[in-house]
Amino acid sequence: MNKLTTVEKLDKKQIEDFFSEALNIEKTWPNLKKVGENKTICLFFWEPSTRTKLSFEHAAKALGFNVLDFSPSLSSVQKGESLEDTLNTLISLKIDGLVMRHPENKISEQIAKLLPKEVLFINAGDGNHAHPTQGLLDAFTISKLKNISDSKVAIIGDVKHSRVIPSLFSGLKKMDCTQIEFFGPKELIPSNFTPQKNDITENCLEGFDFLYVLRIQNERFLEDENLDLQNYIKNYQVNDKFLEFTKFDGKIMHPGPVNLDYEITKSVSNSNNSIILDQVENGLYLRAGILSLLID
Repeated sequence: MNKLTTVEKLDKKQIEDFFSEALNIEKTWPNLKKVGENKTICLFFWEPSTRTKLSFEHAAKALGFNVLDFSPSLSSVQKGESLEDTLNTLISLKIDGLVMRHPENKISEQIAKLLPKEVLFINAGDGNHAHPTQGLLDAFTISKLKNISDSKVAIIGDVKHSRVIPSLFSGLKKMDCTQIEFFGPKELIPSNFTPQKNDITENCLEGFDFLYVLRIQNERFLEDENLDLQNYIKNYQVNDKFLEFTKFDGKIMHPGPVNLDYEITKSVSNSNNSIILDQVENGLYLRAGILSLLID
């Protein structure tokens, strides 16, 4: 297996192997085995990215890969070149791997089929369909603090437009986590994500180990969708008062980017219980681990 499009296609053993390799990477960083020597990875990002793109670039270079940075705004895409023609050009340039982010839902499945068998492929986020490496790095972060199967996880915010949550939810389930609950407005939590709590009640987060906070992804709202932001902030913002009211005293997580003073306040984001930056660091090790295993 050298193509990662969704977490759903992985089994528990494959996820455990990714985690194990990530731990090995962490222990030996930055003196890594140069599995990418004389090989080339192309970063194919059609949407803005900070954490995902930079961690893949840093990881790939640490593993010895040559890295090509594809920018649609500076390419022949601006002259009308099709996606398939662009891919064929990259294949002709003898790339060994492709890491892709794209705004179209499920396009990762199409691209994986267009690439030759020997070319590594990793979906770095497609529409609101999937973001497998983010979901895996978040599960990896949880696993370093507590056995996933014993963890109680609360997810709050815009689940509907998140490509991370399907990947994280699937990963946690495959690692035998059975205690996952969703919090937020009914219009932001699809019915397939259960159990869900639309009202924040006193002590409702007592006993949870992790609170996973999501931003409002306005850029993915359809024309007929709207949200009263001030009402959302009043009822669902994760702030000091919220934590006291809900009795949550576990670890705070967020996949980024964080919109301070909207879904979460600066004081909570920077608190001792926040592991948001640990997620970023673990993303470097996890993505390096995935590259190492998929390139073999």
